[in-house]
Amino acid sequence: MHLNQRFPRRISLGFAAVLVVFGMVAASCGSDSDSSTAPETPSNDLAEETSSGVLRGSLMITGSSTVEPVTNLLAESFSEIHPNVAFSIAGPGSGDGHKAACAGEVPIWNSSRQIKDKEVECLEEKGIEFIEFRVGIDGISVITSAENDAIECLNFADLYSLVGTESTGFGKWSDANDLNAEVGGTGPFPDGQLEIFAPGEESGTFDSFIEIALEDLWEERAEAGKADANFAVRPDYNASANDNVIIDGIAGNKYSLGWVGFAFADEARDQVRLVEVDGGEGCVEPTPASIASAEFPIARFLYTYVDAAQADDLAVSGFIDYMLSEEGQRYVVEAGYVNLSDEDLAQARANWANKVTGRTF
Repeated sequence: MHLNQRFPRRISLGFAAVLVVFGMVAASCGSDSDSSTAPETPSNDLAEETSSGVLRGSLMITGSSTVEPVTNLLAESFSEIHPNVAFSIAGPGSGDGHKAACAGEVPIWNSSRQIKDKEVECLEEKGIEFIEFRVGIDGISVITSAENDAIECLNFADLYSLVGTESTGFGKWSDANDLNAEVGGTGPFPDGQLEIFAPGEESGTFDSFIEIALEDLWEERAEAGKADANFAVRPDYNASANDNVIIDGIAGNKYSLGWVGFAFADEARDQVRLVEVDGGEGCVEPTPASIASAEFPIARFLYTYVDAAQADDLAVSGFIDYMLSEEGQRYVVEAGYVNLSDEDLAQARANWANKVTGRTF
């Protein structure tokens, strides 16, 4: 078992290329006097509409790695309509996105869970107001190797006994058997080597998994003095901000265990097994239908946030208008997620049209 190894999120090569092309276009359009000047790093205050109606500018978006695929698809399509708008898109994690917003570094940021109180307070201290939208719905898939046929379904007590703080030091699945029996799990488990690969603390997927699957039992055990009240998850696992690294780790270890967003797991069904989860009403397989109906017990909303002071920037407003359009909404499904209900989509559109700030869901 390795201690919280960190792996960098891979940068989207497609949008690195967009930035390079934008720089080349800008250089070729300049006068002879500035033709030797290197293109400036794209900022968020360059958006303008020329007299001919052409939108030019640049847009930086960061935050959740889970929401990033939706943003990439939207940006690619938006760029076909507005080729002179350059994008810089990153997915280091929801927490990192909120930090970047508080530092005033981005006009748009993504999160795979709702903004936390402390993050709201940080923005308030900096005088930054935000507009909140739900983007779609995603399940969190519990995964193991495709070769592991010993595990079909796990309940929340099983998950706690394997990855919760009290499981620290467990090197085999069977090491969790006593704890599992104590907390109401479905064991006993096999003797296989337990290798855990999952998101790190910077990830909204990490936060959502704890909140949905572990928090109730963890708090109960902490109040009884049996669990560390400061940490819900064992520290001795392979943590990564890169979902592809998690998938590779799971696929390469027969008795592995971990969790990622459903879309990433669903794309890798040839490498990993999506474990059914029992949230108290029987074992349920994660599928778009079971996630949309809330039958699958580990599901969450995905969010996008906008700095209200930058909402009138032409690149920002144009992109959000496109994201909330009927055309834009199809990319939520194309990225592997579930569309919002009509009510939630109407709320998002109303928030944007009226520039409603703060939490609204």
